[in-house]
Amino acid sequence: MNILFVYFDKTIQNDNLYVKSLCEEIRRQNGSIECSIDAFWNSTRKYDIVHIQFPEVIFKWRQPSDNGLKALRQRIDRLKSMGTKIVYTRHDAIPHYCTDKNKLELYRIVETQSNAIIHLGEYSRQEFARIYPETTARHFVIPHHIYDSCGYAFPSKLTSRNKLGLPTDKFIILTFGSYRNEEEQRLVVDAFEHLPMSDKFLLAPGFYNSCFTNRKTPIQNLLRYRTQKKKFRLDTNRALQLHEKISNTELPYYFSAADIVLIQRKEILNSGNVPMALFFHKVVAGPKFGNIGELLDLTGNPTFDLTDSHSVIEAVAHARQLSNTGYGEKNAEFARQNMNTELIAQKTILCYQQIYNLTLHENPTDW
Repeated sequence: MNILFVYFDKTIQNDNLYVKSLCEEIRRQNGSIECSIDAFWNSTRKYDIVHIQFPEVIFKWRQPSDNGLKALRQRIDRLKSMGTKIVYTRHDAIPHYCTDKNKLELYRIVETQSNAIIHLGEYSRQEFARIYPETTARHFVIPHHIYDSCGYAFPSKLTSRNKLGLPTDKFIILTFGSYRNEEEQRLVVDAFEHLPMSDKFLLAPGFYNSCFTNRKTPIQNLLRYRTQKKKFRLDTNRALQLHEKISNTELPYYFSAADIVLIQRKEILNSGNVPMALFFHKVVAGPKFGNIGELLDLTGNPTFDLTDSHSVIEAVAHARQLSNTGYGEKNAEFARQNMNTELIAQKTILCYQQIYNLTLHENPTDW
């Protein structure tokens, strides 16, 4: 099969580990796969499968215009007329905290025009069925793969803490990834401040990242940053918050330094930080919402109610108990068996084959 991933070419900006590692493994198993946005719009090559990961990438993360959306509908129609099947992996229900009509329409076009939808959990499949009860697309539940093919090292906890300048005698709670809004900041800060632990330490490398996005000028960025620093002032002896982007080389040190991982997302469908934490042998506490809650329940990791700050405290305390019993090793074993990249790529290829009617296989929805 000729497969096109609608994403940045590796020579440009293909730095998304999910896309990069899955694309490379599918290429290893299938032999023919291209990663390009321009090819989606302009190529005259006949593709058997066009796989869309993130709708915004179709427009290279730029705001889609009315004419752009019209052109997208026409391009999808054209691809389908050539016999191409459109596959969409549903990472998000809608763009994060978005009310823009064109971005919402972009998602609607992709979701309603795809021949197959890959869901990262059963929650997503059921939610989609409620939103689009008349859909004729085929649906596949294929979990988010881990990062076992990325060549990550596993530095020790002590080595990692020394490298990052972190205390070696503290219970470190990691929240990884950019905080997307003040609600996520408040969720973590309120829970952390009321945790009945004398040795607690918060490692939040993306705590202020939202201050430096979606602002018109550098001055506005700086003012927002100063405002957030005043509003969420934490004792530096108990917390480390950065706004620098963490490189893939540095990433293992942050996860290895932590005792547990706390998912700070509010009302979000998926988070790559969950499989990353499982991969690094960590216990995870996260919201009982979306595919995140589904995966945490499946693996026996604690969840919390987003409307109840006390439940966040209870979940973190439970995560600490589990980490003391070596539960992180059980998480890693589950992830290796059920979420390894080779297996997930294999299930994805079976999805392609089913919708293209090349071979008959059982629906690859089993964990």
